[in-house]
Amino acid sequence: MAGIGFELRKVASLGNARGIFQASLSGIMIVAGPWLISILTILMFQQPVMGIPAEFRQLFTASTVYIYATSLVINGGFHYIFTRILSDYLYRNENPKAFAYTVQYMLKSNIVFIPLAFGMVQLFFHNISVLHKAGFIILFVTINHIWILMLTASAMKRFNQLLLGYIIGMSSSLILMKMAMMFVSSEALLLAYATGQVILFLIVLFYLRGDMGYDKVTRKGDFLKYSRRYYYLFFTGFVYYGALWADKFIYWYLRGEAIGFTSLRLYPEYDVIVYLTNLMMIPGMVFFVIYSETEFFVSLKKFLDSMSNKPYHEIQANQRILVRANRKILKEQIGLQAIFTLLFITWSLNDPNLSQQLRIIFPTALSIMVLGLYVCIMNFLFYVEQYRQVLISCLIFFLTNVLLAWYGEGGDWITPGISSLAGILLATLTAGLFLNHALQNLDRTIYTAITKGRLREIREAHQKLAQKSL
Repeated sequence: MAGIGFELRKVASLGNARGIFQASLSGIMIVAGPWLISILTILMFQQPVMGIPAEFRQLFTASTVYIYATSLVINGGFHYIFTRILSDYLYRNENPKAFAYTVQYMLKSNIVFIPLAFGMVQLFFHNISVLHKAGFIILFVTINHIWILMLTASAMKRFNQLLLGYIIGMSSSLILMKMAMMFVSSEALLLAYATGQVILFLIVLFYLRGDMGYDKVTRKGDFLKYSRRYYYLFFTGFVYYGALWADKFIYWYLRGEAIGFTSLRLYPEYDVIVYLTNLMMIPGMVFFVIYSETEFFVSLKKFLDSMSNKPYHEIQANQRILVRANRKILKEQIGLQAIFTLLFITWSLNDPNLSQQLRIIFPTALSIMVLGLYVCIMNFLFYVEQYRQVLISCLIFFLTNVLLAWYGEGGDWITPGISSLAGILLATLTAGLFLNHALQNLDRTIYTAITKGRLREIREAHQKLAQKSL
């Protein structure tokens, strides 16, 4: 999936401020578009100047947070398998089929998402307006589809159109929300916001259709086949997103404030800081997509190409280059994340409101800094197909986060954010060791896999001959 990074890198290398700005903005929309919009909307809603009643600000925030969190956790494994299938279509230059598969996937997923959205409404809301419930259902289904479109957007080359789609979609949400406040009531705000996201979805879908084409997919059962083959990858998606949200769910349950007439709970003291610190990760993710991932891909491809037609000493030389490149990339990644972490902490020290929450800000900001490095390592492990190792590191993250948040809360000796920091530190250390070992032994791993594959072919051929002789 490094193709999007190469395209953005071309734009950034134009040598002018416009190219850098366009590449950066496009990268932000691709790696964090829906996520960024949701956080900015939530933060905007917290401002009294918006004139939105306090009780509805809480309802809107809780509704959107639960939608985004739930959609990520329940889709994690499915997104990873979808990406695996999509990348194979793109590798074979079957862009029209890739888009067709995307559309089919979204249509089929409605069988689950629509009933699930209605079920969540029945579970969460009691004496709440029908308008708000309708907005919740529409937004939940739409967001689940937007995640998929953003994965498919890695094949899209017309970044101006993608940015235009986001600008129009976000503007539509704001305008419709303003009109809802003027002509209806605050109860229609979520519906207005959801309608704007539907517009965004349709615009991006339209541009992807024009850019990729459409060619009917005739192969059946791909998703099940890939899930069986990449079952470690499948489970990793659920565990990873579960680990990211585990301590938030726990603090909502143990410390959270109940939102009137709903079963929703929030813990504002921690939640707002989480929203703010998550914004720090975006520059690092853009840097990863444009530079880190593409550099690693080039070094890896050079090594893999040499294995087929170069003497062993050249293969070893390219392997050493790959190992050095990986170390350099990881140093740059953590350095960039550290800069933005330092800037955020400095801002927090000088902000009257945030300075009172430093006991939460420090561990939360540091966890986001390390998370940026972990995502980088995790993706590189995916490149060399070390799926089991990624799952192990994610399980360490998940279990550490859950145990420290739950039992630490019981004794009141763990500050919010510490459990997540401890979990991500252990996961990053584990994943880093796995990656270093994998790269140091990549030649032997590949030769072993080739040998096993050849032996399997010979064994199958002998079995066929034996069956014929019988």
